[in-house]
Amino acid sequence: MLGVSNRDGSREAFHGDGGVSIIAGRLTAEGPIHDGSWILSARRTYLEPMLDAVRNEENEIPSYYFYDMNARVHRALGSADDLTISGYRGRDAVHLDLDVGSYVDIRWGNLAATARWTRLLRPGLFGSFQVAVSEYRSDTNVQVFGTPLRFANRLIDVTSRADFDWRPRPAHRVGAGASFSTYRFTLTQEFNQVAQPGWDERPHAAAAYVEDRWSLSPLWTLRPGLRAELFGSPGRLALEPRFSASRVVSPTVRLTAGGGGYTQHLQLVTTEGFSGADFWVPTDRSARPGRSWQVVAGAEWEPASAYTLSAELYRTWLRNLVQIDNVRTGDSEGTTTEDVFFTGGSGWASGVELFAQRRRGALTGWVGYTLGWSRRHWPELNDGAAFPPKYDRRHDVKVVAQWDRRRWSYGADFVFGTGQAFTPAAGRYELRDPVLGDNNDFILPGPKNSARLLPYHRLDLSATLHGFLFGARVDYFLQVFNVYNRKNEWFIQYDTDNPDTEPKIIHQLPLIPTVGINFEF
Repeated sequence: MLGVSNRDGSREAFHGDGGVSIIAGRLTAEGPIHDGSWILSARRTYLEPMLDAVRNEENEIPSYYFYDMNARVHRALGSADDLTISGYRGRDAVHLDLDVGSYVDIRWGNLAATARWTRLLRPGLFGSFQVAVSEYRSDTNVQVFGTPLRFANRLIDVTSRADFDWRPRPAHRVGAGASFSTYRFTLTQEFNQVAQPGWDERPHAAAAYVEDRWSLSPLWTLRPGLRAELFGSPGRLALEPRFSASRVVSPTVRLTAGGGGYTQHLQLVTTEGFSGADFWVPTDRSARPGRSWQVVAGAEWEPASAYTLSAELYRTWLRNLVQIDNVRTGDSEGTTTEDVFFTGGSGWASGVELFAQRRRGALTGWVGYTLGWSRRHWPELNDGAAFPPKYDRRHDVKVVAQWDRRRWSYGADFVFGTGQAFTPAAGRYELRDPVLGDNNDFILPGPKNSARLLPYHRLDLSATLHGFLFGARVDYFLQVFNVYNRKNEWFIQYDTDNPDTEPKIIHQLPLIPTVGINFEF
């Protein structure tokens, strides 16, 4: 699980920082208030003019921008109480002209607000009480050779939760909590401006958990735990045991192992060609919720204070998976999970993650590598044979380096990943309409996800000059995104109206240089 939180603003004095470049701008301001602080930040890209300048018939490049804003206020209400209120808003937008009469326009984003009260209930016992409201919204408009399609998805989540941290003994740190969530899912679908079956569901969920961080000895730490969730009405109960252990082998080596069960009541429906048009729906009682069991084992070695090396093995077993039924949903009036999805699928994922980091010195950075496999299986799909999901990636490499030399800093980021799996066309066939006499051309799909796009790789470079302007610190920078102009593939489009046309490969962003300045005030 990845936890993300905003930092508190400065309690000392008002100040801020920002940056302006050819393609993006950002600004952060923060300062003190009575017994607390505030912080406000925003950023926005404006890539569109540059992408428009390099776009041509041979170089189909999407138009893209995003923006987001964060705000946070923190106050101490006394010696034992703290109140934090935060908000977030972000949007992404992609538009791509595919051909005459064909385009893809996708807009998605999140809106969230949270209020949290933390209180020292008594020595050794903390309580945190939180109310959070969030909204995810996506709107996808696609036109394929004059035929429009639209998918609009909205998910509203209102959650109240309480968490407690208790230290009954020096060797034990007990965490416990409970939450109650209400959801609203809406999905609107249109094909050729004709409304299709959709969703408007309002389930709720109640959950509780308890865990103990037990320092068995200076060398051993155990973390047993249990989470329970009741979803929907009438409720479906899911129990999720968790356990992890760590062992200090020497002052520089630590071993870890763990595992647990997880339940997925919300389903992400993915489009096979490309991500961005994905949407969320809940499962109902016509199908069992998704279930997984995962085990991990790892080792961490710090040969010196500046270096860290780690390795981790993982294995996940999946069951009760669902997959959108693209054939049946086109003319089905049913909206239950069983009506819309292939259900009862199974799968697994396995791999190893390696990581090396240098934290100190003029040259710092890290290298990460993941080797992984993943498979899915449904009796109704792919003639019953297992296949890799869209997100299966055999190799994933990330290299980050920074070199500081006097007033200059140089940076390099390199990424490499196995190409995304997709279903290729095995052939074409033609059917004649007996009424109109027209011939219609169709694609015959090959084995599911049996082909891959070319590997994704990209190098980004930067140089920064540290200095001062009117007494304030400034950084002048030059950045080049995708230095060697790799034409990474996004997805493949087939023109069924023209059997002589080769499949068109849609590429991602090209080489993008930018210069700018970072400043403080």
